[in-house]
Amino acid sequence: MSFAETLKCLECGKEYPFDEIIYNCGSCGSKGLFHGTVDVIYNLEGAKEKIDRKVLESRHPSVWKYFELLPILDDSNIVSLGEGGTPLVKCNGYARETKSKSLYMKNEFVNPTLSFKDRVFTVNISKAVEYGVNTIVMASSGNAATAASAYCAKAGLNCYIFIPGEASLPKIANIIMNGAKTIKIKGTVVNAAVLAVEASWKWGWYQLTTAKALSPYQGEGSKTIAYEICEQLGWNAPDWVFVPMGGGDNIGGIWKGFKEFHELGFIDTLPRMVGVQAEGAATIVNTFNQGKDYTEAPMEEAKTIAEGIRAGVCPGPWPLMTLRESKGIGVAVSDKEILEAEKMLAKTEGIFCEPSSAAAAAGFKKLREQGKIDGTDIVVCVLTGAGLKDIEAAMKLTEEPPEIEPKITELEKLVK
Repeated sequence: MSFAETLKCLECGKEYPFDEIIYNCGSCGSKGLFHGTVDVIYNLEGAKEKIDRKVLESRHPSVWKYFELLPILDDSNIVSLGEGGTPLVKCNGYARETKSKSLYMKNEFVNPTLSFKDRVFTVNISKAVEYGVNTIVMASSGNAATAASAYCAKAGLNCYIFIPGEASLPKIANIIMNGAKTIKIKGTVVNAAVLAVEASWKWGWYQLTTAKALSPYQGEGSKTIAYEICEQLGWNAPDWVFVPMGGGDNIGGIWKGFKEFHELGFIDTLPRMVGVQAEGAATIVNTFNQGKDYTEAPMEEAKTIAEGIRAGVCPGPWPLMTLRESKGIGVAVSDKEILEAEKMLAKTEGIFCEPSSAAAAAGFKKLREQGKIDGTDIVVCVLTGAGLKDIEAAMKLTEEPPEIEPKITELEKLVK
């Protein structure tokens, strides 16, 4: 049984029921794009009577072990590929490089489609099934589209994906193989998202572009990352959590997860959240550091090698609320710093992530060098996607291997 109670607008507080499809607040949403963000509210007092630490520990690791805290009202509607239960890896090598003692990487790219977006779309597509829709539409630069197409294939739903021109080839291939109707859109992911919204109005398709301001369930799967981190740290929260940000839905969802576990009494403290963006796509970080509201954030051309966080907008208040509520930090890192972190993670830990993921580790290294993170603090970096999803970026870090005849004398020359 889910303890989800209602949908609530973060701006005006108006509440909406679960029995109708709501994308945002009808009143506040009329103000313009990214207004009227709606969140899922749970009866946590009721949940306390049903679940506790022992109950959760007894269940098999997965997103759906937390079904009471997820917005699916009928368990028969759940669409799953076995997502969640990802490892929290203690990174001694990277910790030595950064002169820190308690550094962990939450490895989200061992999910079924190799990114954290599987958590998001097991919830989103399950909700689509619960609503009885048969076609979804969304805009995405890669990981979200890959996950959406896979879960739609599993559920037997039609899937339209609008991708911007800069999406990476491995991700495009995965989307097409999953049977999604894939269309390239000239322009940015924002242009593609606006078209997805218009298509949902025209044909009644269920719109699932991963911006919480456009769809209220985007953070519900992500918050299970926080649940798992707490369990994996012995029912404790870390001091700091570093999360790469494109539109900021993931960091908002993770923060919500920590808050819910704290309110349930499962953890005693809350972490401080760090949102990491690329310098060429740092709209949220800049808006936060300038003390401004999301309505003051400009739409900018995003330029970075980190394709998964290439978003030149601040889509609603959620990421800013997260950083402010958690007394967090917003930090921007250069493409050079991102690639160096990607290489260092692979070299010291055997963890090969894509640049978007490496941004979190790069942000930690930068703040550690600036003295803003103490060497004894417990730190978790969330690695969101696999390195194999962006081979072009990885090849910038490597050299062509030497080729020799299959003779020991030839090998001896190289060894020497």
